[in-house]
Amino acid sequence: MENTESISKYGIFPLGDYDFENTFVSKKIYPNVVDLKISVDSNLLYEEYLNMRKPSKDHYYLSMSKKFKVDPEKIMKNFEDLGFNQKNYGGYGFQRAGKYTKNVLENLPVKTFRKHFTLAVPGWQTKFHSDHSQFETHGFRLVIPMNTDAFIKYKDGDYCLKRGSIYFWNIVHEHAGWNPTDQERVIIMAQMNSDKLINEGKNIVPI
Repeated sequence: MENTESISKYGIFPLGDYDFENTFVSKKIYPNVVDLKISVDSNLLYEEYLNMRKPSKDHYYLSMSKKFKVDPEKIMKNFEDLGFNQKNYGGYGFQRAGKYTKNVLENLPVKTFRKHFTLAVPGWQTKFHSDHSQFETHGFRLVIPMNTDAFIKYKDGDYCLKRGSIYFWNIVHEHAGWNPTDQERVIIMAQMNSDKLINEGKNIVPI
């Protein structure tokens, strides 16, 4: 019961003192996926990621688990039940990110936090879930596809996020992670402390 209550209160990442920002929220409801209409060089992002990753033993989610408000073993068990495990999904922190990669996020007109890289193996898919229920606490999810287009499932259909742009995807709504490609999918994830870019962006419809 403690695990369920904690996840409900804090989201699927029940963090302690880890990267919280006061977030400006102007609406009660947001679309599933929004193209923020900011172009990026996906090839350069991926090149810098590969250069960072090769000598690195950093594992974002394992290092982050030390700051959970709940027993990390219970949280990792919940992740596995949803479809996240160390064989099909992983992450790297942003500390050693390349110059161009850091500049992309630092030059945005909103502040970003919880910046990291995630990778998912071909065929990976999670159960439908919601990460949290409070934009005010957790911010707005920013996503940048790098080596391949990224895909996500919502109740109204499947969405495709094309390489070369930055997106918001709504992790308050129930969704399922999904990699239907034949490549390991690598994306940048972060949280935004404002909905400014979402309000200025273009809503994406299911494929």
